[in-house]
Amino acid sequence: MILPIRWTAVLLISLNILLVACTATQPDPPITPAAATPDQTEPAPLPATPTAVQDNIVIGAILFQNDNFFETVALGMEETAEAAGADILFRFHEHDVDLETQWIEEFTEQGVDAIIISPRVEDGSVDAIQKAYEAGIKIICFNGCFTEEATDKYVSAVFETDQYDLGYQVGEYLAGWLAEQEIDELHVGILSCCDRREAGFRQALADNGVAWSEEVNIEGYLAEPATAVGETILQNYPQVNILWAENEGGTIGAVNAVRRQNQAGELFVFGIDISPQLAQMLLAEDNILQAVGAQSPRLMGNLAVQAALDAVNTGQDAGYNHVPTAFYSRDDREAIETYLQTQ
Repeated sequence: MILPIRWTAVLLISLNILLVACTATQPDPPITPAAATPDQTEPAPLPATPTAVQDNIVIGAILFQNDNFFETVALGMEETAEAAGADILFRFHEHDVDLETQWIEEFTEQGVDAIIISPRVEDGSVDAIQKAYEAGIKIICFNGCFTEEATDKYVSAVFETDQYDLGYQVGEYLAGWLAEQEIDELHVGILSCCDRREAGFRQALADNGVAWSEEVNIEGYLAEPATAVGETILQNYPQVNILWAENEGGTIGAVNAVRRQNQAGELFVFGIDISPQLAQMLLAEDNILQAVGAQSPRLMGNLAVQAALDAVNTGQDAGYNHVPTAFYSRDDREAIETYLQTQ
């Protein structure tokens, strides 16, 4: 495999976001999740398990940002909280550790029963979480968590996607797709943001004996700047015939770049995440976006709230858990349309 010089994305808005779910070292999970398969779609939401021991349970939820992924997580949280008669309060830290800490402190002062959080970085708000824990508040993480030491001390449950598996299933699908399309030379441009997803993608290609050239690797995870990154790749690396993007924004940007450069039918995109916009791209006649590995944010929200209810009512800790992944491709139009009907 030819390894290129890794570029610094000068066209990106330099937010330097460290995505905890993609970079954190995971503790060994007590439950081995079933491997995702290419025909697996998002599991149905789970109803709340009756655990009504304490009345008027109040949960504070702290999310990254108000995008499709976290909106869907919040929907799952609301469903399970409402079914159990609990109240849930939402705050967004917008990748700001100081704001994240402020929300934890606010919830602690309010005396909520549980805090569900997706932290910006592993060690950014540990002191505030410690104080919340010492105040008797149950702590649940989703989409990543704190340092291993802090997680062991203060956290009752963790729910996140197996990011490595998410990338692996897309790489595995790509290997089969290449054989069907009779494409002999694979030249890949990468819009990166997640080391674990990228590692899984690479390993799947290796396991399937795919010879490929990584032509360029540029960070790109927000749709608008990722579109510029994609266009830069296509303009400077005409040999690229596959774009691999590692999240929703990067995938949208990659597809937009191919469209703007009028290279539909010549260049194809494989990505990560699902949203109504990506689902429509999978159904589009231009045949650019081929497949995406997807998280199950609604189920993640369901499970996080249920774990909070169990921790408050019974003291039961759910430990570390992988939430099942999903997969959508042009091969299964029905699954994509079913997803759109649930949005």
